[in-house]
Amino acid sequence: MNDVRRNVEETKEAISHQLLEFQSQAQANQNILHAQLSELVNYINRGSADKKGESSSRGPQQPPHAQIRDSGTGGDSVTGGDSAVRTPTFAQRVEMAQRRIIESVLDADRNSESLERQAAAERDRERRRREARLLKRRRRF
Repeated sequence: MNDVRRNVEETKEAISHQLLEFQSQAQANQNILHAQLSELVNYINRGSADKKGESSSRGPQQPPHAQIRDSGTGGDSVTGGDSAVRTPTFAQRVEMAQRRIIESVLDADRNSESLERQAAAERDRERRRREARLLKRRRRF
């Protein structure tokens, strides 16, 4: 009977541990999705604020490659000489935001790799300094 009780306790503990891991992973995924959606909503809202002329208080402007050039004069285009700049459609803004999110993730990956290389180089330099100090001490004696 004690063996059965012990087995049940071990199983319960293992399941509890797995549940905690699952909850932790789910929370991390939710945080990532929340951050990405927030960035997307802010980007879309910034686009609608540009239409109203409020872009200066809303943060950075859209990058130049995000603007759509049109040679004619159409619905919501702003004429400026021969060419006009149209405000991107919702689908285009979503696509641009998705590209921006992907680029920021890739940049973060590149930055983390660079930081890892720098940390490894610093560890290597520190190791060489320690070795040099030890050699100096040995030469004294």
